[in-house]
Amino acid sequence: MFLHDGRPLGQEVRWAAFPWPESRAGNEKNILAALRAVLAPNPKDWSDAGTMVRCAVGNDHRGSLYPAALAMVDILLFIAREYPGEPRCVALSVVADWWGGYEPEHGFESFAEAGGATVAVIPAIVQKMTDAIPLLQTIAGVGSDPTAAALARDLLTVIPLGWGNAMDGGVVQHWGGQVAEDGSVRFPGDRA
Repeated sequence: MFLHDGRPLGQEVRWAAFPWPESRAGNEKNILAALRAVLAPNPKDWSDAGTMVRCAVGNDHRGSLYPAALAMVDILLFIAREYPGEPRCVALSVVADWWGGYEPEHGFESFAEAGGATVAVIPAIVQKMTDAIPLLQTIAGVGSDPTAAALARDLLTVIPLGWGNAMDGGVVQHWGGQVAEDGSVRFPGDRA
């Protein structure tokens, strides 16, 4: 069991407090299983750890995120900082996947926090990743695991360019979406 603050990693988050599509309803069991898989994969896991994380807080087939992805980013950055090797690579890979082409699930672009403040999901993730630049610079530095260092360098390249940019074969690719203030993503040709 991987503990953080005396509890299994991720259990400190009130996952059910986030808005979810009714069919998902913040399944904490799946979320905690995904986090466990990042740190200690098991041959009995239904998929690879990255897929499990993406499906736990989003719709991986649609390329969309639920508001709980905001808390998951914090945990993935914690893993990237504290757990070198494969866990760090999985954590950075998931964040890079989201950065490069995911959007909020329709109807879940923003949510009201317990205090009443409205939080736009993608802009909040952008802020968390911008704040994580020093961590990414450290991981990208000399002596780091080459795979993790490459993932960190990719993120350091695309974060300043904004959401929706990804590295593919050493080349920046942009999928065309623009993040609106409300957290929604607009594509060229979309009607207002």
